[in-house]
Amino acid sequence: MCFSATASFALSAALMPAGVYAMARARRVQPKWLAFAAFPVAFSIQQGFEGLVWLGLNGGHDELVAYASRGFLFFSHFFWLAWVPFAVWMIEPSGMRRRLAAGLAALGFFYGLSIFLPSFLLRDWLYMEVINRSLEYRTTLIYEDTVNRVALRLFYAAIVVSALFVSSDRRIQFFGLLVLASLALTYAFFAYAFISVWCFFAAILSAYLTVIIARDARAPA
Repeated sequence: MCFSATASFALSAALMPAGVYAMARARRVQPKWLAFAAFPVAFSIQQGFEGLVWLGLNGGHDELVAYASRGFLFFSHFFWLAWVPFAVWMIEPSGMRRRLAAGLAALGFFYGLSIFLPSFLLRDWLYMEVINRSLEYRTTLIYEDTVNRVALRLFYAAIVVSALFVSSDRRIQFFGLLVLASLALTYAFFAYAFISVWCFFAAILSAYLTVIIARDARAPA
C-alpha cells in the first residue's frame, strides 16, 4: 500500500462533497447529527494538510512542512479526541450514556490539548519522517519520561473507540467496530506510521456516516 500526496488529496477531494451533503441533510432533517455529519469534512481538511506535508517534504520546503504538519496534528492529536465523544453526546438522549459521553469529551479535550499544544508551540518538538512510503509524525510528549508511549497511544484509542460504543445507536456502535478493526490492522502492519495510517483508514470509514444520514433523511417521518 502506497501513501502519497496524490492519495491524500484524492481522499480529501472525495470526502469534502460527501461531508457537505451530509451536513446539509442533517441541518435540515436531524440537527443533532450535525457533529457526525461534519466527520467527512474534517477528515477532508486533515487529509489536505497531509497532502501538503508530502509536497513540502518532496520539494524540500521546510516551512510548508512545519505549518501543514501542525495542521494535521491539530486534528489527529487534539480535535478527534474531543469531537468524537461530543458527537455521541449530541445524539444521545438524557441519561447515563450522555453523561459518559460528556465526560469523555472533557477528558479528550484536555488530554488532546496536552499532547498537541507543545508540538504546536515548540518547533523542535515535531519531526517528520518518511518510513516505508508513509509519514511518521515524531512528537515529543510532556509525559515522555514518566509514561510509556504505547500506553499513551492506547489511552488515546480508548477515548475515541469507547465513546462510539457508549452510543445507544447500533449504527454508531458498528462504526466503532469498524474504527477498532482499522486500529488493529494499522497497529499490526503499519505501527511505524501509526497515526498517519490510522487517520487515513478512519477518513475512508467516515463515509459510512454520510450513508446513515442520507438514509435517515429519506426515511418517512
